[in-house]
Amino acid sequence: MATKDQQVKRVVEGLALGVLAQGVHAVSSAKLDLEFAFNFAWRRWSQASRFPSIAGHDAGNLFWIGMGKSEGRRSTPAAWRCGRWSEPYIFYDGWTVDECLELVADERASGEDWKEFGQLYVSYFKPDKLRFDVDPDR
Repeated sequence: MATKDQQVKRVVEGLALGVLAQGVHAVSSAKLDLEFAFNFAWRRWSQASRFPSIAGHDAGNLFWIGMGKSEGRRSTPAAWRCGRWSEPYIFYDGWTVDECLELVADERASGEDWKEFGQLYVSYFKPDKLRFDVDPDR
């Protein structure tokens, strides 16, 4: 069984890819927005029980902490860049979202499952808390 840190890492990278699969390039970086959106999606996601270390009232905070750590990792296909906006990105040059989803898919969650999670997560945010395009002037 995967450790708590391994489960958080996988959820952070899977959700980054799931969000990118929705055509979203950034979400609000406000901590409460990130946590509430995560908790909203987590309660509704069909595969959440396959990551038992991420549970209870602290799930959103675990995600937020993992998100902050993700940018410094080199052994992951996707991560989050945190600043004025929280931006999911693919770490591997030339890789597509679908190629990365194939890489992170396993017995706990398929690529389609991660897309479902990304859709649930994005659906929580109001339109002004989402960015669908990459704007270098942000």
